[in-house]
Amino acid sequence: MVSGRGLALLILAFVISACNLARPQVTPTVAPTSEATDSEWPTATPLIQLLPTLTPLINITPSDTPSPRPTPSHTPQPTSVSTSWPTSPALPTLNPTELADLLQPPARTVSPTYTAIPATPTYITATAADDQRPLHTPSPSTPAAQLGGATSTPSPSPTRFQPTVAVDPDLLLTPIAPPVINPVRFSAIGATVYQYDVGLGQIFQYESLQLGGGVALFAPNPAAADSFVRTNQQSILLYRAIGSPSERAMTSSPFFEGFAVASSDENKNRITEIDWSADGQRFSFRIDPPPGLDNGNAGVWFWQPENRTSTDPTYQIIRDCAAPDYAPCRFVRPSNAHFWKTIAVEWSPRISSYQALLTVYLPQEGRHALAMTEARRDATYANQAPPFVRYDYGHWDDQGEDIIVSGRRPDGRVIIGVVTSGLSDEKVVFDASAAGLWVQDAVHRPDGGFAALGGPFADGPLALYDGTGRALSPPIGEAAPEAVRWYPDRSAVVVTVQGRQYTVRVDEGLAVDTTDLAGNPSFGRDPRGFSLIPNAVVQGSEYFAGQQLRVAVASLNIRQRPSAAGQMVGELREGDYVAVLAGPYADESYRWWKVQTARNVIGWIAGRIGGRLTVRPA
Repeated sequence: MVSGRGLALLILAFVISACNLARPQVTPTVAPTSEATDSEWPTATPLIQLLPTLTPLINITPSDTPSPRPTPSHTPQPTSVSTSWPTSPALPTLNPTELADLLQPPARTVSPTYTAIPATPTYITATAADDQRPLHTPSPSTPAAQLGGATSTPSPSPTRFQPTVAVDPDLLLTPIAPPVINPVRFSAIGATVYQYDVGLGQIFQYESLQLGGGVALFAPNPAAADSFVRTNQQSILLYRAIGSPSERAMTSSPFFEGFAVASSDENKNRITEIDWSADGQRFSFRIDPPPGLDNGNAGVWFWQPENRTSTDPTYQIIRDCAAPDYAPCRFVRPSNAHFWKTIAVEWSPRISSYQALLTVYLPQEGRHALAMTEARRDATYANQAPPFVRYDYGHWDDQGEDIIVSGRRPDGRVIIGVVTSGLSDEKVVFDASAAGLWVQDAVHRPDGGFAALGGPFADGPLALYDGTGRALSPPIGEAAPEAVRWYPDRSAVVVTVQGRQYTVRVDEGLAVDTTDLAGNPSFGRDPRGFSLIPNAVVQGSEYFAGQQLRVAVASLNIRQRPSAAGQMVGELREGDYVAVLAGPYADESYRWWKVQTARNVIGWIAGRIGGRLTVRPA
């Protein structure tokens, strides 16, 4: 038995079939589109409009027609399918519930929408899919349009935490009085006594000469302003003899045409000292090979201008036999020592003399000794070792007649004395042992007095002393000297301590760190002055010891020493804290301060560059 609802459905089906047979098929028209989006879905003609006879029964408004939305240019094209509903004649009366169930259209899946971000951003907090917790906090900026999903605005970069400096109290020294500025005269007189660090891209200027290609050692000819000898950073020797139109590389023995090395540490003919004879006709070069390389040429060589024989123009003054594995030991006849190594050369100041005073180290005895030699054009001269006299240090007097000796004499007593050029007939000037002092590198001054380096211990920092045992300067550096070179006129001495070069003028007693001068020096007749580098904060300065400063520029370098050429040990950024340890030290357009950073880096910063402050009080 058919229910009332089933009967109504049968009648409806019968009516629709009759209408389809009696009328032509009607297909709703859908406007084609080239870019279909979620707002551009095709719209089917509502069924209620196709069934006018049902309008009096119920007025149904479709609820699933999407509203038009802006169309982004990058929206993909969804494909939609539209179903047409045919018209039908009047239907029997149905109750509203049955009719609504009957006419309900099929569900339609809506494609995802793509929302373009407007020019004035709308901030929508993105949420996690699992717990819906916010992922980002919107910031007031205009982000670029993003494809798909909720719009998320990137968070701003977080403010970097700027820690203050926990100052090491051991580094806070008592403020010092302002230094007395007594300029050190760095002039052409002392050009030969420094170790230089001039690279390929720098110019070494001496008087009217401008030298490129690097300079490590430089010795001007005492008899001619345009003559010189030098080495570059690879210890290759170059020279310009008196009357020579240009500079040339050394190609004579132990060098040769095309001799080249990558670095000084790879050079078996590494030159560590160069010196001229008083008349400028000869120069010497001392070869000290790096460990592990061929040492057959170790010792002191000299060049002279004659070039008439197969052995010209270079010869050896002395061959070193520093250890049993040294090659020269196989054919050099020793004198009164089994092993020796030359550590210094000094030509006689007399124009007519080619005598050279050598200072050597005797490893078996753990001390220095002196030897008197001569620069002869004799290829066999160096095959015999000279006799060594046990004085630790020796320097010519200004007349070239006597030698000023110091350190230990043969019996071990420490003195300043005078001996003849034959290293005999000693006269004691100052008995340092009796005064409880160590003295070394004593020289005779033009005023008739003596000067030397000295101190309580030979292996500690030394100061400048006169010939009576009176200190003329504070201790130089923080360790014993590694090298000592006097100006030819004895007005100043250059002392190398822990790789730093300190210039000390005898008449001023100031030890000034002149290492940076050797980085790119410019020699001339006009003296150049330098102020002392303070080891604490100077009284009356704009900052005090331990004061916290903040960097006021985008970035600021920390250097090992107060110089733009100093090695970088760190970098600061704007807002970083530093604590003041020492300063100021003025150098051209820079005003340097020694500081400690929050990461415990200690070094020098330029607190002022060209008049502009780089740090300010916190």
